[in-house]
Amino acid sequence: MRAARDKRPGPARRFLFRLPLLLERMGAPPLGQMVARLLGIDWIILETVGRHTGRPHVVVLDIVGHDRAHDRFYVQPAYGRRADWVRNVTAHPDVTARVGRQRFRARVRDATGPEGAAVVLRFVRAHPWYARLIVYFVGYVDRIDRPDEELRRALATTPVWAVEASPPR
Repeated sequence: MRAARDKRPGPARRFLFRLPLLLERMGAPPLGQMVARLLGIDWIILETVGRHTGRPHVVVLDIVGHDRAHDRFYVQPAYGRRADWVRNVTAHPDVTARVGRQRFRARVRDATGPEGAAVVLRFVRAHPWYARLIVYFVGYVDRIDRPDEELRRALATTPVWAVEASPPR
């Protein structure tokens, strides 16, 4: 199993990762939603608090799982635990999240391990084309065409974070 790439993304990848946020800032969120639907995935936008500055930071992430019963969304950092947003939520786990038009307060927790592996395995099986693309870009595993138990074991160390809606105050 390969470790996730620790280096920062190059300009082309950075542009692709930020495209949904750029479309939204340009006033074209429906276009971003259309792109997500074409890919067969959903995005979540998190507004984190900077661990050093205390200023808000915004990141767009692929949703790799959604537990409707517990109002929980699962995400993965493309660049592992060194990703800025991961370090921000580790210091300040309370965030503002948005999925589509729904905006809510949430708390982020580390779901790495059996819980995260099960979620990512379901995502991989439901979205094989997109999962292959992510494997190419991120490299948490070397390939997805293996038996479920073998892939689940490989995914057990893959960083996964749960974004859980906070109860209304």
